[in-house]
Amino acid sequence: MKIGIIGLGLIGTSIAMATKKENRDIEIWGIDKNLDTINFLKDKDIFSYISIDIPEIEKEIYNTDIIFISVYPSGVRDVLLELKNYITERSIISDTSSTKGKIMTFVNNDKLLCEVFIGGHPLAGREISGAYGAIPDLFKGKIYFLSPAKGVEKDKIDILMNFIKNIGALPILIDPYEHDRILAYSSHLPQIVAYLLSYTSIKNSTNFFGTGFKDTTRIAKSETKLWMDIIKENYDEILNVFFEFKNNIDFFSNYLRDKNFEKIEEIFRRAREKRMKIEG
Repeated sequence: MKIGIIGLGLIGTSIAMATKKENRDIEIWGIDKNLDTINFLKDKDIFSYISIDIPEIEKEIYNTDIIFISVYPSGVRDVLLELKNYITERSIISDTSSTKGKIMTFVNNDKLLCEVFIGGHPLAGREISGAYGAIPDLFKGKIYFLSPAKGVEKDKIDILMNFIKNIGALPILIDPYEHDRILAYSSHLPQIVAYLLSYTSIKNSTNFFGTGFKDTTRIAKSETKLWMDIIKENYDEILNVFFEFKNNIDFFSNYLRDKNFEKIEEIFRRAREKRMKIEG
């Protein structure tokens, strides 16, 4: 089997590491625009071929079983347009983006791409970004969402699902727009709240923060350019969820102002009950 990865950041490089951990005989090529990343990975015994440009490995692309596009969500479409020059209807292409709706709309309107593309999103990550933060067990036990394009045959879906299982993840098929709605609640809003909580923290001191603050704001250390891209790509869903959250803040503020501690305790109790049902 031959695997290709375009975008050698945290997710892309972790896919490569997990693949090699599972089977050293699988051949992997990689592409990244960052020369520092290329130089860092050259001596890691992960990639058979590594390059900064797609045309440089045209022959490798043609014979590749699965190609992962692991770039910012808004960049997936540009990569797909370039890849179209080198792939056939036999190809399997996926991405790892945190948003799916816009990408799948684009793919489903393309005659070739709608037969080869399966949108993907592993619910895995770290606050350490880039190839330097990559680890082979990043996907172990984690949900991995898949949204096949309308023309993709079942055998291609099965091949990708088996690959994902082999790197330790749990593949789940999902509608792309449902994916974006769920992620707005479960990932995008928490990231924004972490940033805002960190932004609101006491000034001029780094010595008096408890474990609760550090745990809650851990993801505020995540790379900001990526999150700006995600917000732009999933704008409508994030806006809806954020206003729902703001309404809850407003309710709480009124209860706090009025010293309505019974209502505050009810919110805390219901929130705790919800959280207790979530694993981890």
